[in-house]
Amino acid sequence: MNSIVVLLLIVAVAIVAAKKLGLLGKGRGGQGAERWPVFPKRVLTPVEQQLYRRLVRAFPEHVVLSQVALSQFVGVRKGEDFRAISNRYNRLVADFVLCHPRDFSIAAVIELDDRSHDHPARQDADRRKTAVCKAAGIPLHRLDVNPLPNEADLPTLLGLGVVAAPPSPPMAQARVFSLGDRRS
Repeated sequence: MNSIVVLLLIVAVAIVAAKKLGLLGKGRGGQGAERWPVFPKRVLTPVEQQLYRRLVRAFPEHVVLSQVALSQFVGVRKGEDFRAISNRYNRLVADFVLCHPRDFSIAAVIELDDRSHDHPARQDADRRKTAVCKAAGIPLHRLDVNPLPNEADLPTLLGLGVVAAPPSPPMAQARVFSLGDRRS
């Protein structure tokens, strides 16, 4: 009988200790939902910020997006194994995407390459980015960080000197509601 009481006390102490350490909280991974050991980061490195500003100035007629997941602009054709194919690129991110403002179709994808791209894991990701963009018919341009291209050279480097945006199909009229128009 004494061994049962001792065992129950040990279990109770272990439960209390686990709760205090956040090991029994609700949520994924055994961490408490209230515990998020994270910190904010800048979206772009200083060099990426510099190129972003140059892209915006060099292509005022385009929308410049940064850090875009390839899964946002590449799809898998019907009849193919969606999961197997998308898993090959779903965690890859393009440094910059130049879009036509009318319909956000892609004019170019830009990758900024630095020394980190010499690492074998980065080279594999780069090969996959190149392959998926080529297969989807999306122009991908790799720019070396040393020297970083100036804004005057960017249109020529990207082959977008005087290319007009492709015609877009007419957009459907959207009805705009104010808060007073909401219906339950």
